[in-house]
Amino acid sequence: MNPKTPPLYDRDYRGVRVALCQIATMPWDVRANLEATLAALEVAAAQGAEVAVTPECVLTGYGVERNRARQLQLLAENAEPADGASLHRLRDCASRFHMHVVVGFAERGAAGRFYNTAVLIDREGAVVDLYRKVHCRAFERIDGQGGFTPGDNFVVRTLTCREMDIRLGLMICFDREVTESVRCLRALGAELIACPLACDTASLNEPGNSADNEMVTRCRAAENEVFIAVVNHAGRFNGGSFVVGPGGEALTQLGASATVAVVDLPIEGVRTAHHGDPLGWMGWGYRRPEVYRTASASGGPACL
Repeated sequence: MNPKTPPLYDRDYRGVRVALCQIATMPWDVRANLEATLAALEVAAAQGAEVAVTPECVLTGYGVERNRARQLQLLAENAEPADGASLHRLRDCASRFHMHVVVGFAERGAAGRFYNTAVLIDREGAVVDLYRKVHCRAFERIDGQGGFTPGDNFVVRTLTCREMDIRLGLMICFDREVTESVRCLRALGAELIACPLACDTASLNEPGNSADNEMVTRCRAAENEVFIAVVNHAGRFNGGSFVVGPGGEALTQLGASATVAVVDLPIEGVRTAHHGDPLGWMGWGYRRPEVYRTASASGGPACL
């Protein structure tokens, strides 16, 4: 049987070295969480990482309170703007190690709003873009039980790495469970998607798992022909950070402890396949947006 996916791993394709920075955090302890993050980034740089990814809301340890008033109070006390002190130190770190960094943090925005944000810092220490989590569950949303305002756009940016430029997209945790997230990122040209996470994970290789988040992530990678790197907290959450490839294949998965691991991803292989066969091996080029648009306009579900 001929496999659908192209042979990405038995050829000398150029790529990028990505670090999974699985950090043990404590709720609302920004000072300690920042120091742990900086230490993890130093380890990532020592391992030759070109792109490092941290967990969701790593600086606040993804603190969640049952009492909504208390949640808002703690966000007000601990969330930071994109030019805040913690981000300045992280930007200095990225510049010092000449490494692109994706950091999850609770962002203090304008008009008293808070966002669950992933900031992309380039290897010169500049903030390239901010991605505000689009799909927030009810317990996170300001119009539910939480304090976050959902974002309203996706982010894909070009990063210059040692061997080649790559197209990196951002999403956060629950985004991966909504089909349109990765679909939109692929449409914007993403080849690799970084996904900060804050929830328990399951084994990628354990048989019998039903529709758990890990299986869903493998599906998102396969149906969109991209790499996805998911990075979780150690400690309160159970680690298990992982990378899956464009065929849905499991490339690596960490254990439960705080650690930093790197993986080399042959981005050039995916790009070659995308350009060599624009139709794609999973039907990307066969999509018919005009049909989906017509269905939406005629009162059907929004299916673009």
